[in-house]
Amino acid sequence: MKPDLYELLGVDRSASDEELKKAYRQQALRYHPDRNPGQEAERRFKEVTYAYQVLSDRGRRVQYDRFGRVFTDGRSQGPFGVEDEVDVAAMVGSFVRDLFGGRRKPTRPGHDAHDLRYTVTISLEEAAHGTEKDVRFNRQVGEDTAIEDLRVRVPAGVSTGQKLKVAGKGTGGIAGRDGDLYVVVNVADHPFFRRRGPDIFCDVPVSYAQTILGAEVMVPTLWGPALIRLPPATQPGTVLTLRDRGLPLLGKGKDREQGDQFVKVLLDIPEAIDEAAKERLIALDSDLAESPSRLRELFDEAIQRCDPTSDSRERAS
Repeated sequence: MKPDLYELLGVDRSASDEELKKAYRQQALRYHPDRNPGQEAERRFKEVTYAYQVLSDRGRRVQYDRFGRVFTDGRSQGPFGVEDEVDVAAMVGSFVRDLFGGRRKPTRPGHDAHDLRYTVTISLEEAAHGTEKDVRFNRQVGEDTAIEDLRVRVPAGVSTGQKLKVAGKGTGGIAGRDGDLYVVVNVADHPFFRRRGPDIFCDVPVSYAQTILGAEVMVPTLWGPALIRLPPATQPGTVLTLRDRGLPLLGKGKDREQGDQFVKVLLDIPEAIDEAAKERLIALDSDLAESPSRLRELFDEAIQRCDPTSDSRERAS
């Protein structure tokens, strides 16, 4: 089980930004690798630094408070999973240098450029229309570390796991060469729509009368309400198509292709009705049983073929 990030820093869940920073300073002083060589101290330093990186970012803190985790592109993030993305050298900021005095000596001659990764979570609506997201991250150039703020444009049609490259915003290396920043997109699940590539799927409840008589039904889409027409005698489970109401295909420009929305008709059956309604429903069912139905005819013929002596009109009580 992953440790609680608040417990790692020794703060309450209601801690302010200043309280988080103060607590992190204390933990960084306690476990800093320069003062505590060894794998255990380095591991603890990674954990408390990761905790501070998450909780000091408002968006990621909201995710953690609500879901107990920070969304990624499907791989483990931070020092608690199979993939360790926490670079100790990149995590040591100016305030850590202030704690220990002077400049931190490099552990090896020179510095290599490294790519950085940051995960943003967007809604399905934002994935359909495109959006812009503010990104805050720690970036080390040489021996100096600073917090950078960027606004990243997320194009329409993006999917979970896709990466947006921001050139030159990774960790700086020798000879003035910098790595790149890769912003990994996570598209959150939607409470109503289901996505499959550029296509959208949803279920629409209709009444018994609407399936028999036909109706015009308003359906929500990612692009606003749309009207669908149910023909008379629409069977539950029927799937209707709304053309070009899905997500755009990424990178198609102004003439980009658009996915479709598929609407499945479901019979909305009430959980309970009163006695008067029951009597009316029984009378209606008796009348409808006398109406022609090709499906019922085929069903009765199948019953007769199975048992020629049976009465196709007889129903089990």
